[in-house]
Amino acid sequence: MPTVTSKTKFTDCDCAVKVLPEIADDIARSDFVQEINFMKTLQYHSHLVSMLGWAEENGIPMLLVEYCKQGDLLHLLRSKKDEIIKGYENNGLLKIRDLVSFGWQISNGLEYLSGVGCIHRDVAARNVLVDEFNVAKISDFGLCRLTDCLLYTGRGGRLPLKWMAPESLESFEYTPKSDVWSYGVLLYEIFSFGEVPYTLVETSELLAFLKSGKRLTRPANCPQEIYSLMMKCWNANAAERPSFAEICSTLIKIIENSTPNYGYVNAVNDYQQAPPSSNRQTNERSDAG
Repeated sequence: MPTVTSKTKFTDCDCAVKVLPEIADDIARSDFVQEINFMKTLQYHSHLVSMLGWAEENGIPMLLVEYCKQGDLLHLLRSKKDEIIKGYENNGLLKIRDLVSFGWQISNGLEYLSGVGCIHRDVAARNVLVDEFNVAKISDFGLCRLTDCLLYTGRGGRLPLKWMAPESLESFEYTPKSDVWSYGVLLYEIFSFGEVPYTLVETSELLAFLKSGKRLTRPANCPQEIYSLMMKCWNANAAERPSFAEICSTLIKIIENSTPNYGYVNAVNDYQQAPPSSNRQTNERSDAG
């Protein structure tokens, strides 16, 4: 996988430089070139990591992207778990209400990607970066594919099995609705503060587990409304899963209908006037629910 090897400062912004490690194999190289070529096609979006440029030195490609001070969302959630649960009110600390904002921001970015015919194929907390203002930005486009027919079939590369929809696990079929399934697992990561999904399920048994109707259970600090949204994302029938536009709308309604006493939002008034854009803008279940 490409790694961020250095932080570089331009005259007007900081940037991160991604390069391939020396031990990278042909698959990793192919994914990295794919990521560079894909990012060239993207317009600016506040919830996608922006490409600033690319270069090649001694045959080694390098990708320059905007620098996100807080790193990836997975490690941020794990490091901030205690302060979120305790509900600290100190300025600058991550609060539970930010989890809902993260969910909305990521779905907003994925709505844009699906609108331009992109299937991300690797939607996960590790592939979301967070800047100093708690703005979430989707990154890592190495597995992305552009398609005109809303269906991509591919078997190559390294696949994030525990985030994949049943149809992807079984037939290697990817659509915007398989990204929706993965987004549901990402929501689980957010509200479990970075737990690994399906820790008690062997990878070889995962497809059978899902086809039997079992799902991840509701994390202890997850509101029922959010878990209900997860379950919709995990509908066995891909056609019945919500679109990212519908997910965005659902999250906005949850926030707008909240009160100061609502369990997971302590200061919901911040969200009453605008969408939750933060300054800019295993467990098993015996029924499918």
